[in-house]
This record gives sequence, structure tokens and C-alpha cells, in this order.
Amino acid sequence: MLDGLDLVLRWFLEDVRPQFPGSPVLFADESGGNLHRGTIRNRLRYLMELERRPSADRFSPHALRRACATHNYERGVDLVAIQQMLGPWTVSSTMRYVRPSATFIEDAYQRAVASTLAELTGKDTTA
Repeated sequence: MLDGLDLVLRWFLEDVRPQFPGSPVLFADESGGNLHRGTIRNRLRYLMELERRPSADRFSPHALRRACATHNYERGVDLVAIQQMLGPWTVSSTMRYVRPSATFIEDAYQRAVASTLAELTGKDTTA
């Protein structure tokens, strides 16, 4: 769902954003003001309909936020850092966005068990 996002962001920052030099917001509307979240949601829905994306492959800005939180968490980014990126009030509200994969959870469990066994036995069990 995020293929080519780096190209879109580069285009935006190099070609679009400079057209609003006096605006304090990153993603401005046509007048340089705040871009309303409903506008983003509606535009995203329109673009997915325009490209005839199947319903099962569609996503929302909220899904992008959840994907951002989850991918950063699975890459080891601290929850407080993710909270600062997303802007929720508390770390517990940030955790509502994090949906780690079953593989990630299983791997974390296996690392914890191996670490505990190593401490109890005095041997490295990771080999």
C-alpha cells in the first residue's frame, strides 16, 4: 500500500509545498490553510475508486496511521517516539494503533524464553 510513497513525498516537497511559502502547515489546502481530514479521506477514496481498486485493497488515512505505528514499532522504535510522531496524548492511546504481526509476537516470545533460559542455566541458548 505504500509502494512509491517516497516518490510522491519528494514530488510534494519539491514541487507543491514551495507554492505555499507563507503557510505554517505542511499539507495546505488551496488557500494555504489547514487541510481538513475529511478532504484527505474523501480524496483518497475518490482516487482508489478512480483506479478501480478492489474493495479489499482499499485503505483509509486511519489505516495509514496504524501502518505507520505498527511498522515503526516492529522496527524497534520506542513507543514514546511513535507517540510523538502520531500525536496522541498518551502512550496507551498510541498502542491502539500498533497491531504487531503474529510472527513479530512469536519472535519476541522466543527471544524472551531464550534469554530467560540463558540466565537460569548460565548458557547461551540462541545458537
